[in-house]
Amino acid sequence: MACQRPQDLKQKIQLSPEKSQANESTTAFNVVDSSGYTVKLNHPAQRVVCLFESGCDGLYMLNQGDKIVGIPAEIYQQPMLYRAYSILDSRIKTKQIQSPSQGSNATNIESLLMLQPDLVIMGGGEKQTIALLRKLGIAVYIMESSTYAQVKEELSEIAVLTNATARANKILHYSDQKITEIQRNTAKESHQQSIYYAWSGGRIFSTSGTQSITNDFIELAGAKNIVRTETNQPNVNPETLIEWNPDNIVLWNTDPQLIYQRPELKLLQAVKNRKVFNLSPAFIYNPHTIKIVLTALYLHQHIYDEPQPYTMKTTQYDVLNMLYGSTAAQALLAP
Repeated sequence: MACQRPQDLKQKIQLSPEKSQANESTTAFNVVDSSGYTVKLNHPAQRVVCLFESGCDGLYMLNQGDKIVGIPAEIYQQPMLYRAYSILDSRIKTKQIQSPSQGSNATNIESLLMLQPDLVIMGGGEKQTIALLRKLGIAVYIMESSTYAQVKEELSEIAVLTNATARANKILHYSDQKITEIQRNTAKESHQQSIYYAWSGGRIFSTSGTQSITNDFIELAGAKNIVRTETNQPNVNPETLIEWNPDNIVLWNTDPQLIYQRPELKLLQAVKNRKVFNLSPAFIYNPHTIKIVLTALYLHQHIYDEPQPYTMKTTQYDVLNMLYGSTAAQALLAP
């Protein structure tokens, strides 16, 4: 879930001034990615191989999914992702879009080149592959999506490279409005709720510290992370969790009964008050995308027990409708 927080997150979308004055037509679409590399395109990308799943999601949000010609293998390998992306793109449903990878750090260069991309989006782990692609003249944009600020920034930068900045601005304005609403409501609360987060797969004693995107969505929800260490992925023991005694426990795609059934945790406030929440389905609440806002909305509504004019189902639909359109939103929310 959580990646290392960047040391220096700045606004990097830019037109190169010295280049644009000399030869504007050859440097019209420039951004600086998370690795600090300047990605330059002569024209908006038309054929995109996206091997970073959150980047694929962002392209569909930007209405640029038709430009995707290659996807990460995990979309076909993980049933939850395959179902979601099959809703977003009929080509994925029929497995017509190729995957030039067999998982993270396993890109097949030959298969990728056969797709003739003018832009490749990927994580930064495959340094040799990235260097080779750039040597061959293919633009490579590196993503991390490790903080909310970076999620917004990277969506904006992908929008620059695909000529979808108006759409990106609309999405980001909407997300900022939702976060402002949460902040306004939180200011009325007399007690700031605390949250302990547990990882997926039943790893209830593996958590996330303050230098993580988990911490970001907890704070965006108007709560505080009960874990105060900066360690990205600390492990704790039951005694420590009992000592912390959080108001709420948040799970990732995990049955809350794993918490409720443990006798050593029965005296926790979160357990006694039935305040154990499961973020599922994972695609809808993916915090490495702008859907981190939906995660924050869900948690805020549940941990503060605020009377809501709309049900959570309505909130889910409103956000997904904004991001994907009505038809896709309804299908994503269907059982």
